[in-house]
Amino acid sequence: MQGKLKKFAGIVLILIGLTILYISTSSAVLHKLFDLRDSDKWWGDYQCKNGDLISMSYLDFVNVFRAATPNDLRKPESGKAPNTALYLFGDSHTWKLADTLFAAQEFHFIHRSNGGLYHLDTTKRNVLIIEISERDSREYFHSSRMLNDFREAPVQPKTTILYNAPESNVSQIKYAGIMPPISLDDFFNKNINQAIQFNVFDYNFIIPMFEYKAALNYYLFNRASGDAVISNDRKYLLLRQTITKTDATSSYSPLQPNESEHIVDALNKIYDYYKSAGFNEVYLSVVPNPVTILQPVGYNNLIPLVQTNTHLKMKVIDLYTVFKHSDQDLYWHGDTHWNYTGIKIWLDMVNRLLTNKTK
Repeated sequence: MQGKLKKFAGIVLILIGLTILYISTSSAVLHKLFDLRDSDKWWGDYQCKNGDLISMSYLDFVNVFRAATPNDLRKPESGKAPNTALYLFGDSHTWKLADTLFAAQEFHFIHRSNGGLYHLDTTKRNVLIIEISERDSREYFHSSRMLNDFREAPVQPKTTILYNAPESNVSQIKYAGIMPPISLDDFFNKNINQAIQFNVFDYNFIIPMFEYKAALNYYLFNRASGDAVISNDRKYLLLRQTITKTDATSSYSPLQPNESEHIVDALNKIYDYYKSAGFNEVYLSVVPNPVTILQPVGYNNLIPLVQTNTHLKMKVIDLYTVFKHSDQDLYWHGDTHWNYTGIKIWLDMVNRLLTNKTK
C-alpha cells in the first residue's frame, strides 16, 4: 500500500512539474496569469513598488535604497519643433515617457522588445533616436538585427486571412496547411527561470519568508540576495550581471579584440539603411549602466570607444560624458534605471537637438 502511495505521489509531482513548466514556457498563459494575479490578495504576485532591484532582493525595509527624486518632468519650454516627426526606438528607460515631453509635433515610440513598423511622411523632418541601455548594447549591436525589428510598413498590404481567425478578419497573414506555424519560442522561454519563480514562489503569503532571509543577509553578512549587489558606498543596489567580469552586460567585462569596431560597423549599416529609407537624422543614445557612473574603476570603456570611433557615421547623444561629470543623483537607489533627474537631463539634450538649439 505504501509503495502505491509513493508511486501515486510521484506521478502527481511529475504532472505538477510538467504543468508548471508548460505555464512558465507559454507567453500567452503567462500574460493571463500576470493579469489575474496583479492584486494585493494572498495569492497575488509580489509587486515591484520601490524598484526592481529592491523587489529582486526583498530589501523594501532599507530606507536608503528607497531614495527618490521628485518628478519634475515638464513640457519643453521651447515648444514644438515645426514639421518634425520623432521616432524613438527605445527600451524600458523611455517607454513610459509621454509625447508631451518631446519638442516634436509628431511622436512615435517603438519598444525594442516588440519591434514595429514605420511609414514616413516625406514632407516632414523625420528624426530617429535609437535609445538602448549599455547592458544590452553589446549583444544587440553584435549584428544589424535592428533592421528586422524596425521595418518599413507595406504601402499596399495584400488582403489575407489569419489562421483560425474569424472570416471577417482580412488584414492578417494566411498560413498554408492544417497546422498553425510553430516556432522555438513556443517551446523555450529565455526567461524560464524568472517565470518558474513567479509560478512557484512569487506569492504574497510567501514573501515574509524571503524578507526574513534578506534581513539576515543584509544585517549579518552585509550583502543583498538574488541578482542584486550592494554598491561600494552602500547607497545603491546594482544588478549583478553588470559588475561581473564574464557577462556581456557587465561594465567590467573586457572587450574582445576589435569588438568596438564590429559594433561600429553594425551601427553604420543601421545608419545607412535608415538614411536611405528617408530618415533625415539618425542618432544613437546609450544609457550608461549605473555601475559605469557610480563605480568607474575597472570600466571597460565600451561607450566612449564606440562613440569616439572616427568611423562611426551616426550622431551621438552623449549621455555618458554628461553623467560622468555630473555631481547629481542620477539613478534610482534600488532600481536598474535612471531617476527623474537623469531622465530630465536626457530630455533636455533631445529637445535641444530637435529645436536645433545648443548650450
